[in-house]
Amino acid sequence: MAHSPDILTSQLYSTSEFYIGLGFAISSCLFIGASFIIKKIALIRLSKGGSIRAAAGGFGYLREWIWWTGLITMGIGEAANFAAYAFAPASLVTPLGGLSVLVSSVLASKFLNERLNLLGKLGCFLCILGSTIIVIHAPKEEEIESLEVLIEKLQERDFILYVILVIATTVLIIFYFGPLYGHRNVSVYLVLCSSIGSLTVMSCKGLGLAIRETLSGQHNEMGHWLTWTFLALVIIFITIQMN
Repeated sequence: MAHSPDILTSQLYSTSEFYIGLGFAISSCLFIGASFIIKKIALIRLSKGGSIRAAAGGFGYLREWIWWTGLITMGIGEAANFAAYAFAPASLVTPLGGLSVLVSSVLASKFLNERLNLLGKLGCFLCILGSTIIVIHAPKEEEIESLEVLIEKLQERDFILYVILVIATTVLIIFYFGPLYGHRNVSVYLVLCSSIGSLTVMSCKGLGLAIRETLSGQHNEMGHWLTWTFLALVIIFITIQMN
């Protein structure tokens, strides 16, 4: 059965968007992975110069241009990661973030003379293998292609129950489990960052969709209340994860 030109054009557009998002996601990993090494090089230079370490309350790194280069590199990587959510499925972009660890490991071996043990090398191999499988099997077309569709998904019972569960978990960790066990068990805060991170991904996806629709001329979503809600949620969630 022959496909209509409109369907073929839509499929081609979706496929091209997929690879644009994939390109942004991979470039994000490269920039973010490199930024950690650049900033560490700056901190090593400062420590050799006798400056007070940042962990001890020193602020000498703010006068080091290499450290600022690392910070800008990280900013570029995060911007590319955000752009990836606007084009590719979140199920592809989020797992690929693990590649930044691989990039950091390779660059640390090259520029910081740090050596990976057998388990570290095995982890890098599994990271590459997993990323390859994700790229091959990730959906080329997004289920959610507009803000209106996303609003419908947000009203589903399963999602609402999940949000309630995440909020309850976050409150318990911040006010009970964190102060009680967090100082001796890092898993407590890993659970917090992971649960909040899932909502951060959703907010980034929604904000990316709104910006993409506005720039493409389909709809002006900058006046939509949900767009600014997503922006506020991204800021709040990232602040919680960083603290």
